[in-house]
Amino acid sequence: MNEIKFGPSGADERFYELGYTASYQMPLYVQSLGLDCFEYSFGKGVRMSSETAQKIKTAFQEKNIEISVHAPYFINFSNPEREKIVNSFNYLSSSMDAVIAMGGQRVVFHPGSPLKLERQVAYRNMLDNIQEFVSTVLSDEKYQGVFVCPETMGKLNQMGTPEEIADVCALSQKLLPCVDFGHINARYQGILKTMDDYKKIIDILATKCSDMQIKNMHVHFSKIEYSPKGEIKHLTFEDKVFGPEFEPLAKVIIDNGLTPYIVSESAGTQGKDALYMKTVYNSLK
Repeated sequence: MNEIKFGPSGADERFYELGYTASYQMPLYVQSLGLDCFEYSFGKGVRMSSETAQKIKTAFQEKNIEISVHAPYFINFSNPEREKIVNSFNYLSSSMDAVIAMGGQRVVFHPGSPLKLERQVAYRNMLDNIQEFVSTVLSDEKYQGVFVCPETMGKLNQMGTPEEIADVCALSQKLLPCVDFGHINARYQGILKTMDDYKKIIDILATKCSDMQIKNMHVHFSKIEYSPKGEIKHLTFEDKVFGPEFEPLAKVIIDNGLTPYIVSESAGTQGKDALYMKTVYNSLK
């Protein structure tokens, strides 16, 4: 930590056009772009052999590229059913086991959805269940070097406003906010335009998060199409309609001495757009 990093989430179109096919080849590709990190998605479940994990770990360490993972999308800490909460514990802990096996430190997860619950009830469930996870699982010595990152979400009916993520991260220093600025922009109908707009989001998080958590926050960035209900789909940086733009955020990061881990989630151009963000950041330093 304490060093800003830029990289893609998942394999983009260019990765396959160049003839790459396997995850252990990703660090070579990321390095060739001049980038620093990569996010591996377990969105549909954690299924990886120990041999594959070791091969990925060796490849990433050889190229000095940092790897993080995204936990399965099935996680919902707001669910009122105990069986489903136990499942969420298992999805997240298995993702943590996987990131250790792959040589990484960070696991991103979606905090939950109210389903048919009143939002305040869902919010209370989410906090109570994540607190239990922190106390009974994340506190285990084998996870000493792991950080889990609850993500701000893009649809109105999802848990994960900046205020809610701040409350979650206040539970433990082992929780780093995953600030998805594309999600926030979509959720609130295009609010991110100026440096002040971005700073307001960071200030909300800082009301409950420590300086360490803010300085080393996890960032997802992409342009996202939205409707009155929030996020519809991820776009590329070619989009000129929905936004948001990265330049104001880069200035806020520099002015405040932040060193986030920044992941591009563009639709098919993740590597190209991550490199654009790194280039902008370096040009403004």
